[in-house]
Amino acid sequence: MKKIVILILAIFLVTGCKVKYDVVINEDLSVKEEAKLTCTDDTFSVYYKTTRVNVLKSFIDMYKDFLDEKEYQYELKEEDNPYVLVTKKYDNPSDFVNNSILFNDYFDEVKYTEKDNIKKIETVGFHENESENQDRFDIKELEITINSPYQVVSHNAKKVDKRTNTFYYELNEKNNKILFEYDANTKFNPNSDVIGTLIICLLMIVAIWIVIIYLNKKNKK
Repeated sequence: MKKIVILILAIFLVTGCKVKYDVVINEDLSVKEEAKLTCTDDTFSVYYKTTRVNVLKSFIDMYKDFLDEKEYQYELKEEDNPYVLVTKKYDNPSDFVNNSILFNDYFDEVKYTEKDNIKKIETVGFHENESENQDRFDIKELEITINSPYQVVSHNAKKVDKRTNTFYYELNEKNNKILFEYDANTKFNPNSDVIGTLIICLLMIVAIWIVIIYLNKKNKK
């Protein structure tokens, strides 16, 4: 069973996996995971006698029973660059962290803690390409994003989209962990930075105005 669980993240027994993995936290604190699974161009070229869509179809057929058993939704997207879309929804962050096969597979440890309204998701020990371990895949491209409607108080994301409150993580040997902590009592406000900038500008104007008044009085004396 462990081998099957490991296979599901990349869906296929080949090197050169390409995964775009998104985690969406909803306002009711439910969590949706969405993984776009495909191959790199080099890997697809190995199967030159058939189409990319047929390659992905064969992988779905291979693991269909397991995906159904774990109640994952899956769909083959037949676009210019086809991929398998795998999704599942969880009632809360704890349920997600404890039961997601996709999220748990490539970390030594995944933890969820909460203290009052502060919720924290942490991972330790990302399993990058492990050529010596035949049970795992050679992930050539992996992108993980976490999106939240709540204010994030601590994170180690490489990049942040401040307009959508989306956090982008790049995992490798040097950066092998994820930290994502948010306040479930404080809604994210995309205009907070703008408001903060306006307040600072207003305070600067007031300060300059006070200095000008002081200098004028001093000159008159």
